Amino acid sequence: MDVSGLIKKRAFWWVIGSLGAAGIAISLVVMLFVFALLGVLVSSSDTSSMEGIPVPENQTFDIPAPLLPIYIRAENEQASWARLAAIHKITTDFGAEQAKRIDTIGGLGFPRLLWEAYKTDGDGDGKIDPDNPFDAIFSLADYLRLSTLDPDAALEAWFLNPNDAALVRAKEAEYAAMLVMPRNWLWPVIGYKAISSPYGIRTDPVSGEPGAFHDGIDIPAPRGTPVVATQNGIVIQVVKSNSGYGNLVRLQHDGGVQSLYAHLSVIGVRRSQQVLRGEVIGWVGSTGKSTGPHLHFGMSQNGQSEDPQNYWND
Repeated sequence: MDVSGLIKKRAFWWVIGSLGAAGIAISLVVMLFVFALLGVLVSSSDTSSMEGIPVPENQTFDIPAPLLPIYIRAENEQASWARLAAIHKITTDFGAEQAKRIDTIGGLGFPRLLWEAYKTDGDGDGKIDPDNPFDAIFSLADYLRLSTLDPDAALEAWFLNPNDAALVRAKEAEYAAMLVMPRNWLWPVIGYKAISSPYGIRTDPVSGEPGAFHDGIDIPAPRGTPVVATQNGIVIQVVKSNSGYGNLVRLQHDGGVQSLYAHLSVIGVRRSQQVLRGEVIGWVGSTGKSTGPHLHFGMSQNGQSEDPQNYWND
């Protein structure tokens, strides 16, 4: 996958994402318009989603959706994606507020002296711009990686305020606990880890038929919870349906691996679209043959169904 090219094509969305709550509102309005033109926005038996992108009933993950893939891609041995996001949150609330320090630059609130020392071209467009979220976040990651200070001292040097550094550590722990990503595979529903129905033989929850084979796992979550791509990939199937798996998206990954996301209330991608790990591809719903809001998540390799939990279990 040409990740660099994909990044460049989506720079507009990253800029909007960096604006915080206002950016999210703008991006949702634009997304609704674009999806309507593309025929992606879904009308379905999940009547709660008929007005467009549903608002989740309970969602505390406050990172703007367009920014999450950047944090994940920029992380390194000294800067976890969660620490990068936490610094952005505490410094400027993802660009919605001014940094407390007066000598800062850009939407991330980069201290000017540190910016000049560690600035980098995060999206490979030949320009280095502190207002470009890719450049700012990758530069922050480089600062944390290359600084001669230990990680905690580097964090305090960023803020010049131990209290803010402590807030970052707390927020980092909060974010990290909500996102499961061993072996570089990302859990598809952020903040919701419970499995209501595992892979394998079960009694069909709708028909009551015993001995039915369940070729995936069910992850219950409130309607409207974002569903994210578990890995970089290409959208190879988009289905809008009121039966079976309901509205679904299937992604093709490297190594012959495919992932399936079903019962969506709204589909957020189109066929042949390239997506990044952590990118929102739809929203949890209860379309098709379903007993309530959840994500049916399936994995296969070379056409053979696999237990998705194998990608996260030791």
